[in-house]
Amino acid sequence: MHDTSSADAPAHATAGPAAPSGRAAAGRGPVTLLLVVASLACLDTLVQGLLAGMLLNGDVASVDPHGANAYVFELLVFLQVVAAVLVRRHDRRLTWPLKATVGILVATFTQTMLGLEGSLAAHVTLGVALCAMETALVLRAFALRAGTPPTPR
Repeated sequence: MHDTSSADAPAHATAGPAAPSGRAAAGRGPVTLLLVVASLACLDTLVQGLLAGMLLNGDVASVDPHGANAYVFELLVFLQVVAAVLVRRHDRRLTWPLKATVGILVATFTQTMLGLEGSLAAHVTLGVALCAMETALVLRAFALRAGTPPTPR
């Protein structure tokens, strides 16, 4: 078989034209951190959904893990905001990660408040919305990562 890797390509070569403005200017480190933390938070929304489904199915023993995991999710969302701040510090043109993560953080605290108040309909609806928001954030972060130009060696 023929190896089609770019191992022999010069380090200064680029894969193609520059990415659209605001997509590729952030450094790989902050973008990778955002991607990793957002991916973990997205997976955690699925765990929360599973635990919520068990609770709605009558398994009252899942209420404590659901509540404890809510705090894990809040921590991950807070870390997303920190990663988005680092992305913003690296490239002032990228404003969407910080805006999106702060919006998710506000929605997360609202979600916790609704759960503690026992507002089941709003809590479940916002939980589904949070899952969708996290998924959108991860997909957008992957697009940002794909558009990041290689660092010179």
